Amino acid sequence: GTHLALTVGTWSETDEVLVRVHEPLSVMDLLDIGTCTHTWPLPQALHTLQTAGRGVAVLLNAGEDTGSIVQRMLPGAPRPAKSPMDLRTYGIGAQILRDLNVRRMTLLGQPRPMPSMTGYSLEVVGHRAAPETEPR
Repeated sequence: GTHLALTVGTWSETDEVLVRVHEPLSVMDLLDIGTCTHTWPLPQALHTLQTAGRGVAVLLNAGEDTGSIVQRMLPGAPRPAKSPMDLRTYGIGAQILRDLNVRRMTLLGQPRPMPSMTGYSLEVVGHRAAPETEPR
């Protein structure tokens, strides 16, 4: 599928860049409809990057089909199960960040075990949790 990278500002290889890698990318994420299963809702992450003046949002397409999108829109729909990390998608995200000249980054998200970033010449220097928001 098509993956997107949205950037704001400029940086050099030595700068620390605020990064949100968001998966899966679906119309539901873009419209912020239904129950959010991400640690950072996409609209909130994009606002944070814009406010910071420098950052990247990598939107990875997980190929959600129409049937699952419709099911998520129904009242009382269960939260989708969190899928395990797919190392192929993980590698694509890392390559996109490298192509954008990101080397050092603070991730918008909770710390979690992940494969080494050194193979991609990337360094995670920190994590930032989403601020508490009012219930919808």
